[in-house]
Amino acid sequence: MGRPTKTQAQAWTGELLDAARALFCERGYAGASLDELARRLRCSKHSIYRRFADKEALFAAVVDRDITGFTADLSASGEPGSAPDEILRAMARTYFSFGLSRDHAALYAAMNLEAATSPGLRAMAADWAKQALTPLRSAVAIAMPAADAGQACEILIDLLDGAANRLRLSDETIATIENVFSDRWAFFSSKLMFEYRTQAIAVGPG
Repeated sequence: MGRPTKTQAQAWTGELLDAARALFCERGYAGASLDELARRLRCSKHSIYRRFADKEALFAAVVDRDITGFTADLSASGEPGSAPDEILRAMARTYFSFGLSRDHAALYAAMNLEAATSPGLRAMAADWAKQALTPLRSAVAIAMPAADAGQACEILIDLLDGAANRLRLSDETIATIENVFSDRWAFFSSKLMFEYRTQAIAVGPG
C-alpha cells in the first residue's frame, strides 16, 4: 500500500482530533491517555506521535480547531449591512448558543481544571480566550465607540455565561431560552449602550 494522499492524511487527522476531543470531554485532560486514544482509533501510538509530540500538543490542536470554528461563526453572525448594534446582538446570540452546548462546556471544563495547576496550559487558555473573543470585542468597539470595548465585552459575556451555565443544567424550552437571552440583551443594551452613547453625545466630535 502506498503513502496516503494529502486528502487522506487530512481526513485521518480530522478523525484523530474528533476522537481526542471526545476522550478529553469524557475523561478530562488528566484522565485522557494516548493509549486509550490509540485503542479507540485502532492505530498505534506511533501514528499519533507522528502528528503530535505529546498529549499537550494534541489537546492544543483540539482546542485550536474549536476556537477557529467558534471565531468563524461569530464573525459570520448578522446580516451584511446591518446596523452595528444588530450585528453585535447577533454575535451575542451566537456566543450564547455555544455557551448552552454541553459538548463545548465539557471540553472547556477539562481545560480550566487542568489550567488551575498547569502554568503552561493556563497561559495557552488565556491566549485562546483572547483570540476567541476578538470578533465580539471588535463588534462592541464599533457599536459602542465611546466604551472601553474590553470592559463592555467582559460585562456582556458575564451576563451570557451566567445564564448559559444555569440553562445547561435544565431542560428549558427553546422559547424560554430565547426569552432568557432577550432579557440579558435588553439589560446590556439599555444600561450600557445607552450610557456610552450618552457619553459620546456629551463629549461631542473631536
